[in-house]
Amino acid sequence: MSVIQLGDKTEEHLILKSAPRKVWNPVFSIGVISFVTSMLFRGFLDASLAVLPLALSTVILFSGIWILSGNGLVVFDKQESNCYFIYKHLGYLQKIYTYPLTSIDKILITGATTKQTLKLCKDDGNMVRLTNSEDNDQLRFIGNELSVFLQIPFER
Repeated sequence: MSVIQLGDKTEEHLILKSAPRKVWNPVFSIGVISFVTSMLFRGFLDASLAVLPLALSTVILFSGIWILSGNGLVVFDKQESNCYFIYKHLGYLQKIYTYPLTSIDKILITGATTKQTLKLCKDDGNMVRLTNSEDNDQLRFIGNELSVFLQIPFER
């Protein structure tokens, strides 16, 4: 997940959810401009000229919808002793990854000082990435909450 925030916390469950991303960005602007250009080409010039900007805007806008619709949820369940990573796109496509809580050894923050990554280190040596963020305070807060909830060490 790109940016996560603490969702719900009880004695048995800890839920992390993805924060909504900002909609307006330069790529979206290019998509809108190319769509308007294709309509102007179709209205004032030949319709065959409108095909290229329309194709470009379609690819940009649909990929933007795909990216913006993606959201995730991480559920740490002490009752079932599992960690669930749930990813959804457009509200329909869904993938669920499950890891046993007993296989998580520690929580790590890695990376440069500007953009860091919060990871779960498993006992088999694999790392599970939770999020990348430039907000180091938020990563530390979530790492501390996970460390207290799971009772495992948190390395910064």
